[in-house]
Amino acid sequence: MESQLYAGGVEAWVMPWGRALRIERLAGEFRVLHGRVWLTRRGDPDDHVLQAGQCVALRADDKVVVEPWQAGERTVVQWQPSTQVRRVEALPREAAAFALGGVARFARGAAGAFDALARSAAAMARRAQGCICAGDSIASAGALQ
Repeated sequence: MESQLYAGGVEAWVMPWGRALRIERLAGEFRVLHGRVWLTRRGDPDDHVLQAGQCVALRADDKVVVEPWQAGERTVVQWQPSTQVRRVEALPREAAAFALGGVARFARGAAGAFDALARSAAAMARRAQGCICAGDSIASAGALQ
């Protein structure tokens, strides 16, 4: 399909006869500006014939096939994606980035805590080694008897 500017500066597409337009996983509004189209939506038992001025709102999970209704009739259509959907699609990426940032901050904090714990354990081991002589320990006293 070839894009063109239509009345009022609206971007639109002329649909050639015999070619179908498939719209999948895109929420927004499909509008017929000139002519008629045959619209089939997955899960909808009815097909629909839309004429100039009519539109259909599509959800993000819709799968739709649109074809010109009649040979020789000029068919002009418009697709307007939902701006709200674009923001919602960006949300999971933003949430994942925020969560990963939190995980990174937690890992840095945990690494610092483990380093401090290791230093403390090493210091206690050094003190313990310096205070206990082999002859003074209970274990060595029992082994000598």
